[in-house]
Order: sequence, then structure tokens, then C-alpha cells
Amino acid sequence: MKKLLATIFGILTLMVISSVTSEAKEKCLIMGLVPAEDPRAMMEQYTPMTNWMEKDMGMCITIFTATDYTGVVEAMRAKKVDFVWFGPFSYVLAHERAGAEAFAVGMDAKGSTTYRSYLVATPEAAQKLGITNPLEGEAGMNILAGKLNNHKKSFTFAFTEIASTSGYAVPRYYMMKAGIDPEKVFKKVGYVGTHDAAGLMVKNKIIDMVAISDAIYLKMAESGKISPDTNAVIWKSDPLPGSPMALRSDLPESIKEKLKRSISRVPKDVVTGFGKITGYKTVSDKDYTFIREVKKAIDSLK
Repeated sequence: MKKLLATIFGILTLMVISSVTSEAKEKCLIMGLVPAEDPRAMMEQYTPMTNWMEKDMGMCITIFTATDYTGVVEAMRAKKVDFVWFGPFSYVLAHERAGAEAFAVGMDAKGSTTYRSYLVATPEAAQKLGITNPLEGEAGMNILAGKLNNHKKSFTFAFTEIASTSGYAVPRYYMMKAGIDPEKVFKKVGYVGTHDAAGLMVKNKIIDMVAISDAIYLKMAESGKISPDTNAVIWKSDPLPGSPMALRSDLPESIKEKLKRSISRVPKDVVTGFGKITGYKTVSDKDYTFIREVKKAIDSLK
């Protein structure tokens, strides 16, 4: 009889543990990351911050990424991720397709939340184009258009990823406004996937010119992976709205409030985001109106 009771008790204990484990899994939030850099390195980079947020919120957080930006957007649409660090362009896609709601954006020590898109070239290509200082904005792209027309089919060019803001959407938008058709101007046009890969492609002279985020360009330069001697900045966009954290609109309001409160008070020693950030500040969907204009223009190319 004692053995039977022990057996029954053991089975009930296992059932309780299984139930608790299952319940805990259900309460875990899943944070998604668009793969702007090497996905494994990004997951490691965000782990200290998510560990802190777990304790602060009293909820476990797991990290998810995909092979491309669109994969993370689709993961949110399928409710496989709860909140995501997006680029501005991929956020607009996620807002349209998956009901994403921007709620926070990283800020630097001066409180700035913006960044830029760069076009970076080999020193040889920059010299051939006669560019010694970066051109800027729409006027700069118009000047670059004239220079490229004088050297048609002379250079290879690569975007990073078709859903990247600084690596595709914004430079393509400015090119369109300046009358640049990449397929007609460049010898070859391709995609390299991530911004760090783009930087290395130019450094190793595999590609003459790439589109890249200024934050990742500067990060690579500071680490010694590239330098102005190997990767010359030939064009800069106007300041762009920063990469937002966005949550699923159908999350419980209590979870939304926990996320917003927690991300706003992450300590400086563990805070992580795009570029050199010192914390997060509130942001909303209306802050991405310009990116919607960019998307509308990009959609017209299809």
C-alpha cells in the first residue's frame, strides 16, 4: 500500500511540475531581432539586457532571430514573437502586416535618437568619382548621380537586405529621386545580407560600393575591422528616425505596460540597442511618417 501511495504521489508531483513548467513557458515573452549584423553575435549582445528585464518584469524572455528581416516580420504576424527590435523600414512593414506598435527607441548620451544611411566605397572608387568628402542628402545624391553617369557600368554595388532601412530603402529612395537606376548605372547590383558583411566586402575589394548604416560603420571602424583608408564614406542621408522596439498590438495591456516601464529604466551598464545608446525613450507610430513615404516610393518601383 505504501508503495502504491508513493507511486501515486510521484505521478501527481510530476504532473504538477509539468503543469508549472508549461505555465512558465506560456508566460515567457519572446523578443525578436532583425539580423542587421551576425545573428549569433546580436543574440549574445542583447542577452545581458534581457536578463535584467526578466528580473525587473518577473517574466522570462527568450530571444529569436531569423535569416532575414522579413522572417522576423512574419514571425510577429504568426504571433511567434511578442516584441521586436526592428529597423524603421521593417517596423513599417510589421505595422502594416502584423499590427506592430512602436513603443521605445534608443538614445545616445546627447538624447539623440536618429541615425543615417551611408554609401561607402573603396578608396579607388571614391578617387575615380572625385569624392574626397561625403556628399549629403538629396542634393548630394543629385551630385553623385552626375558623377555615376560619367562612369556608367564602372562599379559594382550592393545593398544589404531588401527590408533594411539604411541598407536599402533609404538609399534607394534617394537614388530614385535623383534619377539613378542602379541596374543601368552599376556594372553589377547585389545584396549581401548584413551591414557588417557589406563593410568587409568593400574593405576586401570584393565590391566597389555598398549601402550601410552609420552606426555599424562606426562600430566596425572603432573595432579596427575597417577604417576610412579602406572604406570611404561618399554619401550620407539626412538624419533618420531611430530603430524602434515594437510590440504586438494584441498583447495584454498589463504586459504592454510592463514592457514599456522596464525598457525605459534599463541600467546604462546593460542597455543594448542600435549604435552607442545610453537608454530608451518613448516613441510612437507617428514618428515613422517619413519612412512610410519612403515605403510608398519603394512600392512604386515594383
